[in-house]
Amino acid sequence: MSCERYWREGIVLVERGLDDPHRDGCEDCTRAHASRQELIEALPLIGAGHTGDPHWQAKVWQRIDGERARAPWRWRWQLAGALAVACVVALWIGLGRVRPGVDRPGDARPRIEIIAQGEPMRSTSAHVDDRLRVTVAETSDVWIYRAGRLALQCPARQVSDRCVRDDHGMIVEMLLSIPGTYQVIVTAAPVARPPRGGLDEDRAALETAGASYVEHAVQVR
Repeated sequence: MSCERYWREGIVLVERGLDDPHRDGCEDCTRAHASRQELIEALPLIGAGHTGDPHWQAKVWQRIDGERARAPWRWRWQLAGALAVACVVALWIGLGRVRPGVDRPGDARPRIEIIAQGEPMRSTSAHVDDRLRVTVAETSDVWIYRAGRLALQCPARQVSDRCVRDDHGMIVEMLLSIPGTYQVIVTAAPVARPPRGGLDEDRAALETAGASYVEHAVQVR
């Protein structure tokens, strides 16, 4: 029967910077301490893998296996569980920091900008003669309404003078020539039924079809 004292008491001593005479004479506790240190040293590799290295998991296990080739399987399962928890936490933090379409290209964005005097601004308030710019993924439809009526439609993967492809999707620009409220609807996927022209009717049709979309309001003064 193996000794479990390290995980109950020894780890507390380590975190407090205190000596642990029992660990020095216990083979099980010594292995447990070594396993914990290896996990701590391997954690930075998780971040590296999250930034684009597809082989980060193999590198972690290779490093651990190289140092502990004869370690019992029980310790590997403990490390695997701890690494899994760390991966979930790292992924959760990463997703929380990356907003689709705002910080990372290629996602089902959208990004709404007001172009005033040639300078883009993140805003939902604009003035007459500013330009509205909507940046979306290549699979999105864009419908822009003025005073509740359809003013501009840009279907996915179709281009025109106001619907321009970019490296990751489409950029839609429209001159804000009249004061009032402009509603921007961006779908997550191409919609089979084209808009009829009325905001309320088109919004209801999307919801009836179960289509995924986002809507933004822009106030023009």
